[in-house]
Amino acid sequence: MILEKISENIIEKMKEEIENAHGNEVFFRGIPNSDGIVDEIEVIARGNKGSVPALLKRMKKREVIIHNHPSGYLYPSDADVAVASMYSDQKDGASYIVNNAVDDIYVMVEINKTEIQKIDIGPYFEKKGLLAGIFKGFEYREEQFHMAKHIEEGLNNKTKVVVEAGTGTGKTLAYLIPSIEWAVKNEKKVIITTNTINLQEQLLHKDIPIVKKLLPEKFTYVLVKGRGNYLCNRKAANIGIGGSSEIDDMSSSQKEQVSYVLKWFKSTENGDKGELPFEVDYIVWEQFMSETDICAGSKCAFKESCFFLKSREEKKKADVLITNHHMFFADLSIRKEVGFNTDYSIFPDYDLVVFDEAHNIENVARDYFSYEASKYSFNKTMNNIHHIGKKKDSSKYTGLLNYLRNIKYKGYDSIKKEIIEELISRHIDLANRGNEYYLKVIEAFAGQSQGNISLRLRKEELKHWEHWETLKGLEEEMLLTYNAYMRRLKSLIRVIKDIDDETGIISDFTKYSERLETYFSNYNFIKEMDDKNFIYWISLNQKKSNVKFVATPLKISDELDENLYSNLEHMVFTSATIAINGSFEYFKKSIGLHEEVLEKIIDSPFDYDRQMKVYIPKDLPSPTDRGFLDGVKDFVEKLIKRTKGNTFLLFTSYSTLNYLYFMLKDRLEEEGYELFIQGQAPRNQLVDMYKKSSKPVLFGTASFWEGVDVKGDKLSSVIIVKLPFKVPSDPVVEAIIENLNDEGKNAFMEYQIPESIIKFKQGIGRLIRSCDDRGVITILDNRIIKKRYGSLFIDSIPTRNIHIKNKDDII
Repeated sequence: MILEKISENIIEKMKEEIENAHGNEVFFRGIPNSDGIVDEIEVIARGNKGSVPALLKRMKKREVIIHNHPSGYLYPSDADVAVASMYSDQKDGASYIVNNAVDDIYVMVEINKTEIQKIDIGPYFEKKGLLAGIFKGFEYREEQFHMAKHIEEGLNNKTKVVVEAGTGTGKTLAYLIPSIEWAVKNEKKVIITTNTINLQEQLLHKDIPIVKKLLPEKFTYVLVKGRGNYLCNRKAANIGIGGSSEIDDMSSSQKEQVSYVLKWFKSTENGDKGELPFEVDYIVWEQFMSETDICAGSKCAFKESCFFLKSREEKKKADVLITNHHMFFADLSIRKEVGFNTDYSIFPDYDLVVFDEAHNIENVARDYFSYEASKYSFNKTMNNIHHIGKKKDSSKYTGLLNYLRNIKYKGYDSIKKEIIEELISRHIDLANRGNEYYLKVIEAFAGQSQGNISLRLRKEELKHWEHWETLKGLEEEMLLTYNAYMRRLKSLIRVIKDIDDETGIISDFTKYSERLETYFSNYNFIKEMDDKNFIYWISLNQKKSNVKFVATPLKISDELDENLYSNLEHMVFTSATIAINGSFEYFKKSIGLHEEVLEKIIDSPFDYDRQMKVYIPKDLPSPTDRGFLDGVKDFVEKLIKRTKGNTFLLFTSYSTLNYLYFMLKDRLEEEGYELFIQGQAPRNQLVDMYKKSSKPVLFGTASFWEGVDVKGDKLSSVIIVKLPFKVPSDPVVEAIIENLNDEGKNAFMEYQIPESIIKFKQGIGRLIRSCDDRGVITILDNRIIKKRYGSLFIDSIPTRNIHIKNKDDII
């Protein structure tokens, strides 16, 4: 019987572990093979069950919890049943009990051997298939068919899929149809995550409605919004009853918004701020929005009507969830803390995730696994408890005392005395010491350069810095003041925590206090600088008088492997730019995808040799020369005039963008050209303005290299000013380069070049967006023809129609 469940060699290993534990209880993570027999184990707990959530967090989906009963009596206890039930519900897992000799077994929950139903998407994409039958304008694309079949193979065989699909492939339908077909057939849930709002809107309003008409099975889909988009009933009700001192200090227009939101609160069914007919000020919405760490949870009197919980129920019912990478990794960071399958996450449990625009995963994930502490967040956290800078009283202490007085709490007088005579004064003292410290930090670092500053922090270097002793002294005073304050604050919370709290005022007070504790926990982690897996740095915004300390993971590969890949069998990664010279190795390594995957590169159906010309002037100054921008301005002006505008200029820094913009602005505007510069308006709005102009020229950096779609003659020229290398002085980039060099690797070739090629391909991809587009790419950076590595960039250009000429010949 036992050999039908556990292999012989694993039985011997388990006996050895139980003997090492002196016959006490040992919990094993059992990993079954394809026949359902456990042939791999890991010890996850010894002695007793301890914390059940901690135990379950170590377990992955469809594995086996195995533990021994030292008594030899194998019938499960109530605790055994509870653990087995929870694991079965959350992760579809099995549970066994064995004796110490591991020759007898009790099976509480069997391994789920349900077969995954395989899919066949061929009938949808064939020349006379279902798509062609439903849509008259359907154009058979061999590339789209191959991509969809590639994804089908991965889903059918439980293999993660990586696919690069060139522009024009029709990749959204190529991944939507197999993904949704598989999910619906197998009663699973799929998440589609993108990096840009544009692509989300395309999915919601164009592509998924097509799939809905096409698939014979019915399915539902929903856009997942963050918790902060939903109104909190309790907050709104409390404002409606007693107002708020924060609102008293608002402008008249902000107060009008508050009044409107309060009226809307009484009639809205969804509580989604997107329903409001105006763009609500953040300072206003902050008074109403739902927040995870302030939520009263099961104790909330408004739990039954909670808009966020209603949205969760809608998500649970939906087959397809549409979201963005930021939301996805915010959810994953929660799962990292409490376990992959949990009721506390943003999303319900899912079985398949499709990453579109997958080249952005590493950067977004790194942001979400970082820790931050800033002067701004310090003051905001402190002001949430007691705002010392406002004339009118703005204090959770006041709200707490009013509540205790109104319910006639018998300890009211002693609490009032402690708050007024001690806690508020300690709070003010901490606020003053914190601001004194942060202002001194700003003053000390401001001497490094003008404007915004990002600098790496190294413990050993800081110890020899001239300002170190002064800053260390102020920091110690701040932390001593905080520790003394927090001791008294926790003492008060212990007294009030069990008082009836119908309005949530005590819950709010407690939660805001916990937020302060979290702030200092993050601050201490960053400033100790002890974890070698993190990069420590400081960001200074002198204009806003703000300083931010940050700890960023050096690598996110291990985080993703442990928290995502090991928990999920079905994943699809796709983008137009994740392969480097025909290989996915850089992409897979950067995101920690070490297992065997199904990979494919699918070229664009566009005829780039016919549709695109690339010009590289050989007689411009080098981009490293000080006179580079002065040397290219006349050439750029002539290019713009030859194409009558209709031009994107892509830069790698704001300084070069602004310099060239202001050198050309007056001369071009005199001749009727309309110039648009990044920052002039939100990106989507700026692109709309560009499209409506007769002779437009757009100056963009960073975000304009990707996710911007302008079809037709309106964009017939893209000028790449410099190759998009990451700034080596950026603290994170600097640390990654340093780490690779320390490992004996060539950081330039193994990191800087691949990252730059991915961005370069994105920039090139702005030009040709349909089979009718025509245009020219002009690359002003002569390193592409003068440096040995330049050929790697040239090879990544999709056309061979490349001309290296003198600038006059190009014009």
